[in-house]
Amino acid sequence: MSRLILPLLLAILAGCAKPATVTSPWVSPPPGSFLSAAAEPLSDAEVVKQASRADFILVGESHTNPCDHAVQTRLIEAMAQSGQRFSIGLEMLPVTSQSVLDGFNARRITAGDLGEEVGWEKLWGYSYALYKPVFELAEKFDLPVIALNIPRQTLVTFRDKGNMGLGEADRNALPRRIIPASPAQKAALAMQVGLHQSMRTPAAAPKDTPAADAKPPGTMPGKPPSMDEMAEKFYLVQALWDSMMAEQALAWKERLARPMLILAGSGHVEHGWGIEYRLRTLDPKAACLSVMPVRDEADFKAQTDAAQRPLPADQVYFHCAAQHKSRLGMNILFEEKAMRVESVDPGSKADIAGLMAGDILLKGGDRDLKEAMDLHFAAMAASRQNKPLELTVQRADQTINLSIPLASPQD
Repeated sequence: MSRLILPLLLAILAGCAKPATVTSPWVSPPPGSFLSAAAEPLSDAEVVKQASRADFILVGESHTNPCDHAVQTRLIEAMAQSGQRFSIGLEMLPVTSQSVLDGFNARRITAGDLGEEVGWEKLWGYSYALYKPVFELAEKFDLPVIALNIPRQTLVTFRDKGNMGLGEADRNALPRRIIPASPAQKAALAMQVGLHQSMRTPAAAPKDTPAADAKPPGTMPGKPPSMDEMAEKFYLVQALWDSMMAEQALAWKERLARPMLILAGSGHVEHGWGIEYRLRTLDPKAACLSVMPVRDEADFKAQTDAAQRPLPADQVYFHCAAQHKSRLGMNILFEEKAMRVESVDPGSKADIAGLMAGDILLKGGDRDLKEAMDLHFAAMAASRQNKPLELTVQRADQTINLSIPLASPQD
């Protein structure tokens, strides 16, 4: 999501002091290091102390970044070891999964079995192995785990047909109050609308954005949705997601009488635009701590731009280089002007196709590969055509073409 300047009106409405911008030079810290908004290193103990004062600790992630997941588990373990008792809220699962999580919370289901029991791969799509350490810590320290999200089919039906298209069960799975996106979040979402419009097909929308996989209500049959129609749909889906998660988090905090650590995609956490904005709308007294990943100096400066964040919350950042753990079995590091394969899982599709650690990814089909979204779109295009993903890679001084079969949409 691009970083946009928050309109002056929102800052005035917020009526709150803004956090400081970066005052010290950026020195690239070790992977997983915590940082203050002034680029000062923070120990785990200092972050735990800040977390102890919060009702909600919102930890952002890129879903396929192994470093992000490692930091999450380290923070959870450090908080639990300090004696804090909290619940763990998940964007990754819909509220309809709570009965299975209740079995886990009662220790009738183990962390080892939970992925299969809850249908993790089908519901979320990203590997359970990336999240399993979180459940192992919940098991070890007796931390309740809570599903926060709206069921996907409910979201899609409401988005496309409105409330009249829902059955009673679906209506009960909607948030009681849908809080619209703030002006700043709308501006950022508009950038995503432009990206997906350029793809000319809603099916190309990535999983971690408000997916546009069906036409908006009122669109004429056979007529592509307009930019305005796509934008309104994006805004509605984002509002549904974040409103639902905030409403559930507040309800469970009251029910359990514990603070909640929330794991969610960075788009739901950055600048306080997403879940936090809804939490504070529903409960202005809610104390929030956001913990956001930053990839490099430019990303850090964008994240700590005071003009973008009017909310008076504590903020912590952690440094994790841009990585992508693909379901094809390759872990990719994003370096300046290059996507380098750091490792390949033995026996994976990438391994069978001949991909090797150290390879530089140049093209996916006819698309130049510069970031994870490019690889995602290339794989989606190949999958829709029932073709393998054709990769062009640089290996030492050679250019090599590889073909990876795709059984279903992959990235």
